[in-house]
Amino acid sequence: MSPSLTAASLSERLAGVGLARHIRFYAELGSTNDEAFDLARQGAPEGTVVVADRQTRGRGRMQRVWASPPGRNLYLSLVLRPDIALEQAPQLSIVAGVAAAEALWGLCPGVTLKWPNDVLAGGRKLCGILAEMKAAAGRLDFVILGIGVNVNLLREECPPEIAGFATSLREETGGPLSRAEVAAALLRSLEAAYRTYCREGFPPLRARWLERTDMAGKPVRVVAGTDVYEGRMAGLDDAGALLLEEKTGNIRAVMAGDASLVKG
Repeated sequence: MSPSLTAASLSERLAGVGLARHIRFYAELGSTNDEAFDLARQGAPEGTVVVADRQTRGRGRMQRVWASPPGRNLYLSLVLRPDIALEQAPQLSIVAGVAAAEALWGLCPGVTLKWPNDVLAGGRKLCGILAEMKAAAGRLDFVILGIGVNVNLLREECPPEIAGFATSLREETGGPLSRAEVAAALLRSLEAAYRTYCREGFPPLRARWLERTDMAGKPVRVVAGTDVYEGRMAGLDDAGALLLEEKTGNIRAVMAGDASLVKG
């Protein structure tokens, strides 16, 4: 049995982490992102972290439901207030993906990144990130980074709709882990990546993302609503969009969608 996730266990392990100065722990929430968004609108400072033991309306990218049972996984959202232009905000989704992959590599070596920021282990989803923002008068007000990590979820506990492509740290490593320790590793990694981004800009984080993906240079398909794009992954542009080299030689930048490797 893994240790319980409590406000005290989080505070102990996150002491000294600048991006976790204000921790709010809830036994149950509809969504940590919704709670963090409301707190940010009320003036919550950068470094406010919302953590829940259970979510009743957890969601991921493209409005997908994120399975959020109690006592198993890590559900947290972080308030950021970066001094960047509005059009740079999507870069933070890539930054968060890099930080998550680097943190989880220390617990589960071999994880990879799927654009824009899913962390996979053995081709199965281990961690997902949802970035949301608010702008005012054409300027970025704040960004919420919602991160869900499957920590101790057993495969037989997965809802049928995700059982075929989800995994957890426990499944990959063979034993239970402390969710508070996973949260600490994640937020320390995120703080370091975010400080690098604020100091040096996007290029070093883009390079680190490309080092962690197995999509680079390979045939990729992106489903964006009713549109489907295919091509060789040629990198990321300055906003974090996926660059696809199509058969015509045209380079297409895709800002949003569900990407996958084309097999065979």
